[in-house]
Amino acid sequence: MGLSIPVFVFSIVLSSAPVYAQFQRTPQASGADTQVAKSQPAPKTSQIEQAIQKIAVAFKAAFDQGNAKQVASFWAPEGEYIEAGGLRLVGRQAIEKAYQKYFKESKNAKIQIMVDSVRQIGDNLAIEEGRTMVTVSKAAPDVSQYTATYVKQNGKWSMLSVKEYRLAPSASQTGLKDLDWLLGTWVTELGGVTLTTDYHWLPGKKFMERTYFSSSKGKQQVLGKQIIGVDPISGDIMSWTFNTDGSHAVGIWAAVENGWLIESRGVTSDGTLTNANNILSKIDENGCRWQSVNRTANGIELPDALEVVSKRK
Repeated sequence: MGLSIPVFVFSIVLSSAPVYAQFQRTPQASGADTQVAKSQPAPKTSQIEQAIQKIAVAFKAAFDQGNAKQVASFWAPEGEYIEAGGLRLVGRQAIEKAYQKYFKESKNAKIQIMVDSVRQIGDNLAIEEGRTMVTVSKAAPDVSQYTATYVKQNGKWSMLSVKEYRLAPSASQTGLKDLDWLLGTWVTELGGVTLTTDYHWLPGKKFMERTYFSSSKGKQQVLGKQIIGVDPISGDIMSWTFNTDGSHAVGIWAAVENGWLIESRGVTSDGTLTNANNILSKIDENGCRWQSVNRTANGIELPDALEVVSKRK
């Protein structure tokens, strides 16, 4: 269920850990993401966007704690929730009861909320559109799209209606050929350092090889390689990542709208076990974005990585 019942640090000498974290999308136990976040200006947002974002943050906190009562409190008393399967719940009490059951059956469920757009209609109505990703231990992530209608009552915004749609792979997303658009070279410029990723087919076109490296002041440093292919037993698209620092990871790819969700599990060179959900989105033929969320190192939660946009060279 979606809502759901369902960078780098650069110096004269490159620090490899945060660079690996961005390219590999496997969390590193460092404060790199926090330092970069402080250095980048925050985008301008309207008051209603700020209010909705605060609600999303509070909703995530309540959901991750398994607090059904708190989760239901974000709805208006008469609010409704229509989950992806078509089940319609009306009123806080019904919504709370459903979440109680869900949290009991789905231990340690975590949610990631990505707000795509917010628009206000008059003084007391607003519509939010976005996506959610819910992860539960030993299960594939559940990705959904939602539309939420908010009403302002007594100076407070509450959800009047939330309708959820499950994001399923399209009929055309059935094999490695759907990664054809990645072929070529992609570049990101960050803090005077050029980060480059190159994709090309291996002989036979059964596997795609991805090489990633950094360039600064005329010096180029290879950071690692990744092999992407279809597992003949499961039929899943998988990736195997090997970094020059000795860390490595395995990923399982699931097609979602406009891109891919990659569930990654790996280990750093010092033996730290890592997990992350990585999102690769196609902007257009010449642009894509990466973000790594739900990251852990030896079971300890880490902040989400900053979203990185790359352009085709």
